[in-house]
Amino acid sequence: MSLASLYIKNVRNLAETHIEPAPCLNIIHGANASGKTSLLEAIYLLGRARSFRSSHVQNVISKGTDGFTIAGQVNIGVDQRIPLGIEYAPEKMRMRAAGQTLERTSDLVSHLPLLLINPDSHKILTLGPRQRRRFMDWGVFHVEHAFMPLWARYCRALKQRNASLRCSGRSMPEDVWSIELQESASRIDLLRRNYLRDYASLFAGFAEKLLPIEGLSLRYLRGWAQDAEYHEVLARSLEKDRSLGYTSRGPHRADVMIEIGGKPAQEYTSGGQQKLLICAMYLAQAALLKSRVQRQCIILVDDLPAELDIEHRKKLMALLCGLDAQIMVTTTDKELIAAPEIIGRKMFHVKHGVVTEQAF
Repeated sequence: MSLASLYIKNVRNLAETHIEPAPCLNIIHGANASGKTSLLEAIYLLGRARSFRSSHVQNVISKGTDGFTIAGQVNIGVDQRIPLGIEYAPEKMRMRAAGQTLERTSDLVSHLPLLLINPDSHKILTLGPRQRRRFMDWGVFHVEHAFMPLWARYCRALKQRNASLRCSGRSMPEDVWSIELQESASRIDLLRRNYLRDYASLFAGFAEKLLPIEGLSLRYLRGWAQDAEYHEVLARSLEKDRSLGYTSRGPHRADVMIEIGGKPAQEYTSGGQQKLLICAMYLAQAALLKSRVQRQCIILVDDLPAELDIEHRKKLMALLCGLDAQIMVTTTDKELIAAPEIIGRKMFHVKHGVVTEQAF
């Protein structure tokens, strides 16, 4: 799966753009603030219906306009393509795939698997569990079709329980939501465990190639005691949850810890090492997606050379290009990218928002 063509209109400082990316490697170079990151942002919007630079999608719209359009042709097989597009007009997002209007963002996401590595990616290590849950669940979502319906079912029941917990003066029987939550929570936990079982070995392999570190490990915390059934935990925590006004245990509190010698990895690694660890995490996700469901992934890498010396840049580029994935890499200096001579590569230059294809 890859983008065969991309059309962008009214996204930040980009001029109206139409390009045909290469199926393997695409290097996007230009000065700071030229529009390189905006090009990646547009691709991300096409696959996620949200920006990685702003929580408000309105901020993406070019000045002096009231909406944006992003469209592409997605390769889904040999000589098979489907159109994919999003359009934002004031206060409304429209999404389409293969000629059909999409009602749910998850339907859009399933059509274009995207991974992003950028200067903020270190937050997976340094911030709280929410970032790591999102990372894990992206992988589970794309390889386990049952995950999204289960997660939606769990969240509905969780919302109802939390609302009941906050109703002052009302007594809620402790088992009202326990059956629904228990069943969906147990199945979510199983899907996550199965995914991480295969993922862990791939992650270790990529990490070993990028930055051998002794004692590197991945630890999964499911969100409640490992030796307890979830309905028992709900019953025991009922009074505490009433005082808090929300459910304190469950899959919505899960975490995936990257550790060195049993301690958080970020406490023992430099900025460059953290970037390589993050890259190993995403490389493993792309590889597992391909091996489990035979789907190609698109990997967006913003400012790849940052914090990496020439040796590690070469290693990372070799591993990226060794994946069966479409790679989009930005840099301020194309000479800093050790691009292997492979079939299916292109170079694009961005200047003052204008994207131009160049010869390699």
